[in-house]
Amino acid sequence: MIKTIKSFFYIIFLFSMNLSCAQDKFTYREVPDYFVKTMDVSSSVNLLKNKAFKVIDILPANYKKDASEDYSMYIQKALDENEIVLLPNFPLLVNDKGIKLNNNSTLLFDNGSQIKLKATDKGGYAIININNKKNVSIYNAKIIGDRNEHLGTKGEWGMGISINDAADVKIYNAVVKNCWGDGIYIGGKNFSSNITIIGGLIDNNRRNGISIIGGDNILLQNLVISNSNGANPQTGIDLEPNTQQNKKLNVSLKSVTTFNNNLNGLSFYLDNFKGNEVANNVQISIDNYKDLYSQNGISYSNRKSHIKKSLNGNIMLNNIDLKYNKKPFRYLYNNSSLDNINMKVNGFKSDHKDNDGIVADLQKFSKQKIKYNQ
Repeated sequence: MIKTIKSFFYIIFLFSMNLSCAQDKFTYREVPDYFVKTMDVSSSVNLLKNKAFKVIDILPANYKKDASEDYSMYIQKALDENEIVLLPNFPLLVNDKGIKLNNNSTLLFDNGSQIKLKATDKGGYAIININNKKNVSIYNAKIIGDRNEHLGTKGEWGMGISINDAADVKIYNAVVKNCWGDGIYIGGKNFSSNITIIGGLIDNNRRNGISIIGGDNILLQNLVISNSNGANPQTGIDLEPNTQQNKKLNVSLKSVTTFNNNLNGLSFYLDNFKGNEVANNVQISIDNYKDLYSQNGISYSNRKSHIKKSLNGNIMLNNIDLKYNKKPFRYLYNNSSLDNINMKVNGFKSDHKDNDGIVADLQKFSKQKIKYNQ
């Protein structure tokens, strides 16, 4: 009888464990169409089309329109020889070397244009690479990574658009999906500057939707970043310097929505910004930000250090609306610190039962500048 009772409770335990795992398993959610905003750039695109070199003009005879053959070399040739390039009105396959944009270049996607990555086993790639370039524009991009067909298991650095030590980059209405790493990566050995990303959808990328490692005057506006899952931090927008050498984190988010990202909608991971010198380079403004269904709406990490110098700057949280999160605002790790960063919170709300307590905790944190997690 005792053995029977023990067996019964053991079965119940296993069932509860399996149920818990099932509940924690990531489930993809379709983003409602009305969430996705686009910027009307039609007049600019039409003018640029008249000046553009058409990639279709140099494709081989009997070219394929189903992205079944690698046409990377033709796209790259067009970009290397022309400042304004128009992709054809059908999908094109590119290999894991990706395509590289040059100074003073404009890449136009037509209504049916798409760049799709040929399946690779590489742990890192950039489908579109903007490396140490200036004055680059991309209109209406549609980029599909290989996460569903990826041939390897290692790495987390397969990027849809990679922007490194670049300046004056504008990206309008980009749709970037299914990359092995991030949808869009912004950083470099030092930082990128004057980067504007307006309109579009960054969806189902394996690591983050958008990573900002180092940047000065970075604007994200009217974007939806969704369903980031598979490799940590599994976050919609990850503000995470690698080292103090990244120097600047001057970022503005306006009317951005994160949706159903596996861990965080938005994360501040500032620990690596610290070094042997005081860094007065944190300027982050978040206005009219929404998250739905991510495990944590916003996650904050900056551990207090008695060895590394403190951070200075400002963080503004204005009109924040968080829904269906386990934790609307999470302090990651013990000993979370603002250092000398000034944080101002205006209009923070969530559907959590203790929203008032969360707001009070945030206000207390912004005044005391340090929080010891329980």
